[in-house]
Amino acid sequence: MKTLTRIFLFLIWIGTVGQSATRSDINTIEAAEKIRYLSQKIAKDYLHLYSRPQRTDLKETLENMIKELGKNFDVIADSTRDNDTKDLLQYLRYNKKNIEELLSKNPTKERSQKMLDYSEILLEGADSIAREHSYQFNREERMLMNIKKDEYLLQRLGKFYMASHLGTLSNVNQKKMKESEAALRKGLDIIQYYPYPDTLKKQKKELDLFWKSSHYILSHVYDMYVPNIIATTSDYFEMLLNDLARYHSKSQ
Repeated sequence: MKTLTRIFLFLIWIGTVGQSATRSDINTIEAAEKIRYLSQKIAKDYLHLYSRPQRTDLKETLENMIKELGKNFDVIADSTRDNDTKDLLQYLRYNKKNIEELLSKNPTKERSQKMLDYSEILLEGADSIAREHSYQFNREERMLMNIKKDEYLLQRLGKFYMASHLGTLSNVNQKKMKESEAALRKGLDIIQYYPYPDTLKKQKKELDLFWKSSHYILSHVYDMYVPNIIATTSDYFEMLLNDLARYHSKSQ
């Protein structure tokens, strides 16, 4: 009897440890997703500020995003025990300081190129951290992750769009832009095939319509520069995606 009791208590302990590890992974993955998104939005807004220096509101937005970036670094530091993740996090913090230094000066073409490079480093770091802490997602989690990916891809496309008209879009980045466009189209298709309730069918339809209009602008990237329209469209896209994300969060 005592032996059975010990085994029972041991199984409970194992289950508790497993749940704790899973929660830690979830926290880390969520923070990595936010870093991935912020890495692209920071670069996009910085390039927008370079092309529209009168948009002083963007400077405050950028400063707030840098603070949010730091908070997500802290979440990962508190959630993980993985040494590789901690080492990578230190390198990402170093790049965050480089970004802060850029923001302390007026944007230039050279600094814009550096911002593109730093944003790619943050993205690669966030991807690596997320892979290290991945686990088997259920259906709702997969949909939520797809939406989060779409959000960052939207900002990534905006970043490359801004860069194309500043003479800072290299051949490598042109390829990345096309890859991001294809990935976003795939992610939006996944949303269209999901059986959402009637209350969210409007969001599905408008996402499809807005993508078609945005796709036209992006396909004319070298002869049509409308940064304010791109920024406004991105904001509306995000609002629609957030409605769907809330549904999946509640359905888990």
